[in-house]
Amino acid sequence: MSDVRTFKAASMQEALQLVREEMGSEAVILQTKQVPGRKGLLPWTRTPEEFEITAGLGIKVRTPAAVQNGRRPASSTLQHRASNLQPAGHRTQSAAPPETSYRETPPERQTPTARRTTLPEQTPDYERRPQTQSRFEQRFQETRPEPKRDTRRGYDPTEEFAEKLNAIQEMLESLDRRTRNQRSTDVPPELFQIYTDLIDAEVDESIAHELITKLKEHATPEQLKDSQASQSLLAALIESQVACASPIRPVTGERKVVALVGPTGVGKTTTIAKLAANFRLRDNIKMGLVTVDTYRIAAVEQLRTYAEIIDLPMKVVSTPREMQQALDEMVGLDLILIDTAGRSPSDDLKIQELESLFREVPIDEVALVMSMTSSVRSLEAIAERFKVARPTSMILTKLDEAPVMGSLLTLSQKVKLPVQYLTTGQDVPDDIEPANAARISRLVLGEDRLR
Repeated sequence: MSDVRTFKAASMQEALQLVREEMGSEAVILQTKQVPGRKGLLPWTRTPEEFEITAGLGIKVRTPAAVQNGRRPASSTLQHRASNLQPAGHRTQSAAPPETSYRETPPERQTPTARRTTLPEQTPDYERRPQTQSRFEQRFQETRPEPKRDTRRGYDPTEEFAEKLNAIQEMLESLDRRTRNQRSTDVPPELFQIYTDLIDAEVDESIAHELITKLKEHATPEQLKDSQASQSLLAALIESQVACASPIRPVTGERKVVALVGPTGVGKTTTIAKLAANFRLRDNIKMGLVTVDTYRIAAVEQLRTYAEIIDLPMKVVSTPREMQQALDEMVGLDLILIDTAGRSPSDDLKIQELESLFREVPIDEVALVMSMTSSVRSLEAIAERFKVARPTSMILTKLDEAPVMGSLLTLSQKVKLPVQYLTTGQDVPDDIEPANAARISRLVLGEDRLR
């Protein structure tokens, strides 16, 4: 006998944890979706969004064709319900709901709970909302024939009625769009643990689903039943999806100019110091440093201290002309590293100044430095704003402060820039390493340690 349940929680990780606790590893994920917050009683309030997972035991997952034969598509159901939303004047008296108050208490955040049900008996939230609207319509009818207007506050019931109808229509359209784009995750029991591990590591849900789908396509039934074989195949899949750039490679007699850009506080100056120490002390490269960070005296002094310790020439500039002059004076060097001032992603003027600076002088590589302590959404926004600087790669810092490593894969997929270096601590010159796709794959899966 099949057992189908729906679990709701404030995050996908919490919902998956409920599935594991209530149904075990044999559960089959039938569907996942994100339920947006609804408008509360007051116009400026909204209920928190929720994540919903439908899982089952002892059932066979339907094929898309079977689903179409067994249930009416959600979009047509929503359109049918939307067509029944008519103004109060067009409803028959028998259709009016029982006399109840239309006032509702403000919604509260629900704690993650599981409810046992079968799919056909589910009553989605959008089926109940028209009843709330009907109660409002009934109250509105009772105030007729002449709507009363609160002249002190400019209140007009007809305007409020129209606004509520528009809000309901917008909600139905939004649910319709989400339902049409919804995917069935169809995670088999033998891959359930792998899928939940990816979500727990904060791999984006769509990327995790794509990996599971590819794993099912490429693995044999025997490999799917073998957790070690499945994990090895997954590691190879992740490795193939992470783009890495070659490390900086100076060539004797051919000067290379590399600039580091990024927002404030991501560790650009420390990263420059690590690179400089390795190139100078380990590889004996003839090189120099240039800093444009004239806003932070401490950053300039920090870099100057490093330059003196490892015996490097250093220039401080603030204009394109000074930059060109500094580069002209550093003749006979094979590598020049440029440290720039941190720019706020929202400060368009400062970012445009950076773009103008690079346009006036020859720059061979531009590395966008970002901290892995930020959310993937924030990092996407940063990468978008710094496009004007024409970055050629990413340097990802502060991995030692990141709680999980799944965002390495998500960021690599979302931001179309190859990863060049990873930094794993504050120690100069040790805590930096060239990016390697196999190493990133192992970090994502928790199979490798940072140090």
